[in-house]
Amino acid sequence: MSTVQRKAFLKKDGFTQHKSNARGNTIIYSRKHSTEKFVRIVVDSGIDKNTNKICGQAKAKLVYINRENHWRVITKEVSSNTISSLVQSQSNSISSVPQCKHCNAKKFTAKSGNVVCANACWTTWGNKKKTQKKKSQKTVEKKSQKTTQKSSQKKSARTYKKKSQKNQSIYLLDVQPGDLVTVEEISPKGGMNDFTGFILGIVVEVNKDNLDTVNVQWSTNKSALPHYSFPTTRLWDPTGPSACATTQHRLKVMSRKVEWVIK
Repeated sequence: MSTVQRKAFLKKDGFTQHKSNARGNTIIYSRKHSTEKFVRIVVDSGIDKNTNKICGQAKAKLVYINRENHWRVITKEVSSNTISSLVQSQSNSISSVPQCKHCNAKKFTAKSGNVVCANACWTTWGNKKKTQKKKSQKTVEKKSQKTTQKSSQKKSARTYKKKSQKNQSIYLLDVQPGDLVTVEEISPKGGMNDFTGFILGIVVEVNKDNLDTVNVQWSTNKSALPHYSFPTTRLWDPTGPSACATTQHRLKVMSRKVEWVIK
């Protein structure tokens, strides 16, 4: 293939040219994988960016873009003079790439030589399951006791009005695509059950509509909670009609510190 033929094929196949190449003078191209959302096919065209002449064989590899927008190489780089077959072989090799059983991210070989999750999800929840559950339960119990004591006291009309406005507020959790999440169960009496370590999923999409619905790819459920009870929105109404009669389920972000705030 000539320089013109290589560039024409890459452009026709949906590849875009990178602005720079940190590892050499050749022109780099990439495009999204046809079936994997967070995977890109990266091609080193073998064309010198200064002379615009072919200086070597074309090379291709697959990379996974993790939730921190870092690119992780998940396949071995392969070279060939025929770019079309090179791209096809790399695209098909996705089926042999190992996948994390916790968050469904692809795995890659780290500098240590170990094959690990591209999202490094073990760092966010593996060592904190028990401590987080105990802390969250104690915090909810203390807040519930304080709320009960305050509501039993007599208040002026102004104080009562302010509390009513606060209680009627809807809360929002700033969930973002790529976040590692679990489920919290809120009972009508104010008790909480944290499913950290039992339920695990990764946020795929957040729809900023009236309901703020969230699309989560659930990968683990070791609890007795049925899938249809999992939360589908990043909103929480602690004083709505359902809160007084039934158990509520809301999302909890594990990969970073996020608090519920009044919408």
